[in-house]
Amino acid sequence: MKKFVIILSLLVSSFWASAQGTIQLTLRWNLNLNRYEVYAKPSFTQNNFPWGPSQISPVLPSAAPNANLVITSFAAGSWADNSKVYAPSVQPNNDFHGVESSGGPINLVANTETLIFSFVFADGICRDGLRLFVNSSDPQSSAAGMNGGDFRNSISNANLQDVYISNYANTGTTCNVCNVTAPELSKN
Repeated sequence: MKKFVIILSLLVSSFWASAQGTIQLTLRWNLNLNRYEVYAKPSFTQNNFPWGPSQISPVLPSAAPNANLVITSFAAGSWADNSKVYAPSVQPNNDFHGVESSGGPINLVANTETLIFSFVFADGICRDGLRLFVNSSDPQSSAAGMNGGDFRNSISNANLQDVYISNYANTGTTCNVCNVTAPELSKN
């Protein structure tokens, strides 16, 4: 009987994860507000989604200042630039930052972007070519020069299951183009 209960619990848990849906991320430059913005776009609608511990990893050109990003949090908890690797030998043209949050409840609407956090460089200058880390192809923690840094994108739900699925429109920012859409003001 105990074995049956455990199997049933696992099935219910995996059903909940698949029923929960997934979240995609994007990064773009907002010319009007002079800042980089990170948005989440869920495949589901839920009020008070229990966004748990998460990391979103911006990839910057190595010409960017070797300093913390200046983060402004909008949703899903308080975000902070907690880890950095500058111009690792495996990919010397890029810097990697791990922006993390302990999480917090957030209202999500299917296929609607929600501004999660924004950031600027300490010197206030815009630089082209920022994008989000690609979990399947960017350097892993054991790659040369990554110093064991676990850069990735992950979004935990209340069951500590990762609901992050991919990035969209992740081709690199352009400073002289305003890449903002109407949902820009969605700040749950």
